[in-house]
Amino acid sequence: MKFFRSVGEIFGYSPFRSLTLHAQLCGRAVGLLQQQFEAYHRGDFEEVEKLRDEIDELEHHADQIKEEIRGNVTKSLMMPVDRHDLLEFLKVQDDIINNCEHVGHMLTFRKVNAPADIWDEFHILLSKIMEAINEYEAMVDHINRLVASSFTKKEVSKALRHVPEVEQIEHECDLVQIGLHTKLFNSDMNPVDIHLMVQWVVHLGFIANAAARAADRFRIMILGR
Repeated sequence: MKFFRSVGEIFGYSPFRSLTLHAQLCGRAVGLLQQQFEAYHRGDFEEVEKLRDEIDELEHHADQIKEEIRGNVTKSLMMPVDRHDLLEFLKVQDDIINNCEHVGHMLTFRKVNAPADIWDEFHILLSKIMEAINEYEAMVDHINRLVASSFTKKEVSKALRHVPEVEQIEHECDLVQIGLHTKLFNSDMNPVDIHLMVQWVVHLGFIANAAARAADRFRIMILGR
């Protein structure tokens, strides 16, 4: 016979604080990645490797939080949102920091030479991605207030207004990516350098895409309760 946990057990663990912490680690990783690109551009490759290691540590910490949530959000845990929706939200959110780690490692593969206008476009893309992540973190920060208010209509509305903002910024990132690809494929750079920088662009796009998809999963989780 299946029993639900006692009230004490239910409130002894809250996945929502951990979800917020996980999102904060994603934001910190994007910030470090932005610093890593700046170090790469100025030729400080020792700093590039140091920042890669810091991103790795954040990703490892995020994995620990992810496993903690997965291990505690069992079928018998009563929550104000659907368990499947919460775990799907966590899975997509985790893609943000996973792709930060991928790009962080790719920056250590090779020293490339690129013209200033291409670096300018990378700085614009990274700034846009940081903007998307800041908006995303502001959205996730509503989780604990949503739970505390028992998901009042007012709090739900406040939280969800961030979703289209994240999606709009992600679209703007797409446009910058298109411009970057055009510049790279029409440059006279070393073909190997072009290939590597194209991979940077693609995986930076994955970060922005993951933020938009996670924002959508957040909306599904909140509205599907």
